[in-house]
Amino acid sequence: RSCFDPAGTNIRDVCGINSTFRKATPDQLADRCMEFLAAHPDCVVKYHHGPLCGRGRSKWVLAHWYEEGSWSGSSCGIEPKGTPLTVEGQTRFLVSDELTISDMVVTRTFCDWEIQLQESKK
Repeated sequence: RSCFDPAGTNIRDVCGINSTFRKATPDQLADRCMEFLAAHPDCVVKYHHGPLCGRGRSKWVLAHWYEEGSWSGSSCGIEPKGTPLTVEGQTRFLVSDELTISDMVVTRTFCDWEIQLQESKK
C-alpha cells in the first residue's frame, strides 16, 4: 500500500479486457493484490529481466516478469479450479520524487481466476 501515490496511481492495462486508463487508490491496489494472493497463495513472481530504472534519464522503472503457482484458494466468491498459474508480462512504473508509484503501464496475460472474475461482473 505504501508504495503507491497517496493521491492515486494512474493505470493503463494495455492488454486488459477493458483497455482503458483508470486511477486507483492505494487501498484499491492493495486490496486487489490481496484478492489475487488469496486465489493463488503459492504465487511466486520471477523475472525474465528484473526491475531496471532509466539510469538517471527517466523515472520509469521496467520489469519483465512471470508468475508461477496454482489457483488453489477462494477469492471474491469464486472457488478454486486447481489450474496452474502461468501469467507473464511487462510493467512500467513511474516513480515520483517521494518514491511512490504515480503511474503504471501493464502488458500481460491473464490467469483463469481473473477471467472468471471479469465474467462474474457481467
